[in-house]
Amino acid sequence: GTGPYMYQGDFDGSVYTFVRNPYYWGEAPEADTFKIKVISDNDAKVLALRSGEIDAITGAARLSADAYTELSADSSFGTAINDEPTLTNYIGFNMAKEPFDDKNVRLAVEYAIDRDSISNDVFQGTMTPAETLFSKSKPYCDVDATVYSYDPDKAAQLLDEAGWLMGSNGIREKDGQKLNLDLLYNSDSVTEKSIAEYLQSEYQSIGIALNIHGEEEQSYRDNMKAGNFSMVFNICWGMPYDPQSSLAAMRAPVYGDFAAQQGLEDKTEIDDAITKILVSTDETERQELYTYVLTRLHEDAVYIPLTYECNKAIYRSDLKGFHFTQTQYEVPFQDFSF
Repeated sequence: GTGPYMYQGDFDGSVYTFVRNPYYWGEAPEADTFKIKVISDNDAKVLALRSGEIDAITGAARLSADAYTELSADSSFGTAINDEPTLTNYIGFNMAKEPFDDKNVRLAVEYAIDRDSISNDVFQGTMTPAETLFSKSKPYCDVDATVYSYDPDKAAQLLDEAGWLMGSNGIREKDGQKLNLDLLYNSDSVTEKSIAEYLQSEYQSIGIALNIHGEEEQSYRDNMKAGNFSMVFNICWGMPYDPQSSLAAMRAPVYGDFAAQQGLEDKTEIDDAITKILVSTDETERQELYTYVLTRLHEDAVYIPLTYECNKAIYRSDLKGFHFTQTQYEVPFQDFSF
């Protein structure tokens, strides 16, 4: 490639090594090499950092709030968290499958979520509650929208209206069928696992049995693409891609959004509006189209926005020059040194 480093080509199943690119056009980075070590288990990552096996852990989804808080109090480590949300954690419904073909059920599931508790109790304030699919600080996304605030009584009322009545065992039933919901998440994401376990407990209180199952990332993505889910965790693309790239991907079966939206009566019109967004150079028209699409998806409760995620990292205290870029997927190793 054309960057300051080049891949050495020696991946052994857990470590990638990168070395200085002798043909790089710019200033040579101070570090000769850096290694990316793949450690899926959160506790193992933290132990590796404490033992000196690794120098840093980066990426919000790869670092638990507990680990971040614990290591923040240790002077041996530096910590960083960016002020501006990078992306949104959300849950998508498969509207083509029962019971999510009923808007009342989708709204009930949304009203039953206490986003403030998720932010404060699960993530200890390192994430903020999300009321819309994209933060209003993102381009074109400052759109008026109904706030589906935490209201378990409202959730119970909507389920009653939809015919899901409380059973003797504390689980709601309709026509002899129990209200058992399934939530698919990416087992490689510490964030998604934490929220899924929290929701499982919360839904029980209003008569919903939530079954959660995590799958490794490729299997998880394959099932999303094929529409093999009832509820699924997902994330926006984040900056600098949002909102355009996230919406563009909704038009084809590349992620779970396409399958989730198959129950929308005006799916074709929404896709057409997104296509026009991609080619329009008129700012007024673009804003009108974005407003239409974002309003429709929000009003029909296709998604449950959960939290706005801020990138974070922990690193050795003697590591100099650490900073974030606009996207959480890029780590500027060329600026780091000891």
